[in-house]
Amino acid sequence: MTMEALAAERKALLFTAGGVRLALRLSHVREVVAAPSDAPAESFGGAVAVEVASALGLRPGPGALAVYTDAPRLALRVDAVNGIIDLGQAEVFQLPARTVLPAPAPFSGALVHAGSVALELAPAALAGPAPRPLVPPAIPALEAPFALGAELLFVRGARTYGVPVQLLSRVLEDPLVQPVPLTAPAHRGLLVHARALHPVFDIGALHGDEPRSGAASALLVDAGGEVVAVLADGVLPPGGAPPAGVVRPSWDALFG
Repeated sequence: MTMEALAAERKALLFTAGGVRLALRLSHVREVVAAPSDAPAESFGGAVAVEVASALGLRPGPGALAVYTDAPRLALRVDAVNGIIDLGQAEVFQLPARTVLPAPAPFSGALVHAGSVALELAPAALAGPAPRPLVPPAIPALEAPFALGAELLFVRGARTYGVPVQLLSRVLEDPLVQPVPLTAPAHRGLLVHARALHPVFDIGALHGDEPRSGAASALLVDAGGEVVAVLADGVLPPGGAPPAGVVRPSWDALFG
């Protein structure tokens, strides 16, 4: 590998498609050009034109740029280019085990730069048919009928949930969540905390409710050895009488 290629491998292009922050190693990028939405296929010089937002199940934005790649030779239509970063100033992560994607996975990992998460695009996965969103598997209805020890109660939608305090790592206020396209609806994205990347889940959706965007808090819960973030509309103050009908999931089974 030449010195120029090594330098390109240590840098990444940041861009957006369908409102999602994405990244691509500069070693994959040949050039970035203007690409009007009505540009004919032959204008891409033999490269296969791919609307990235549509391939990820998103609505394309108003931008009109094409990022050309080699091996495979693609013209990735994106909404905006946000600059080039040195990976020495970023953190590079594999996606968490519970961030499940269709095969071939459209993302090879994630980058965190200046506190924001960008999904690292795997261009070869976009060269064929567009991946289909995952269909969530059935969730085992394993619940404890009563608290087995100290617990924290929180609200999501119309339900109140209980999580044992020994499984709780932290409560984060106003969490910044990066969406991950093509995952199951209950998987709301990723968040970074204390130099770790965590999958984010809407527990209400896991129990059959419609997935909801936004949350006041995220609870970092140790579920089977991996810390996941669970969205909450509010946390109930300790010391009060628990409301009737508290849902106490089997946390390991819920995220297994």
